[in-house]
Amino acid sequence: MLDVPVHGQIFYPREVQELTLSTLTVFAVLAGEYFYPFYSPNIIQFLRLLTLAFVIYVPHELAHKFTAQYYGYPARFSIVWEFFILTLISAIPVIPIKFIAPGTVYIYTTSFGIDRRTNGIISAAGPTTNILLGLVGLIAGGPFAKTVMNFSGWIAFFNLLPIGPLDGRKVLQWNIAVWATLLFIALIMVLI
Repeated sequence: MLDVPVHGQIFYPREVQELTLSTLTVFAVLAGEYFYPFYSPNIIQFLRLLTLAFVIYVPHELAHKFTAQYYGYPARFSIVWEFFILTLISAIPVIPIKFIAPGTVYIYTTSFGIDRRTNGIISAAGPTTNILLGLVGLIAGGPFAKTVMNFSGWIAFFNLLPIGPLDGRKVLQWNIAVWATLLFIALIMVLI
């Protein structure tokens, strides 16, 4: 049964906790890559990586949620435990492939489902948010802003791959030009 947010609240019960826990797993993946094998963390590096995990992950997920709500669909972030565990495993420094998808936004629809255009727009909202954050990083300049740009581009690019439950498949089914444009911009942001 779908738990309901208290009147006037934006989030469902436990939703913020699950989003926080998921963000910490994203941080674990970033920390495993950054600190192993050469660096010992100091508090500034720790806080930068925690900020990076928050900036590249939370706005992406909330963009899906709030866009779905804009279209009148109840939506809630939730941990997907199999993916959460895969994300944690990929945080181990010697694991070469990093998987960052500890949770997802579930959209609750009527028995008629959701039309392809609306589903494509909701799916594009997350990667588009990452691209916008990356562009802010590009304009801001500086090493941390460049890191935000690169990782935002990577998160957008990964999510735009048209496979499985990723955003890319739904965006591509809706509008190939939008999908190709977003994918191209995300790739450029990764490579800059």
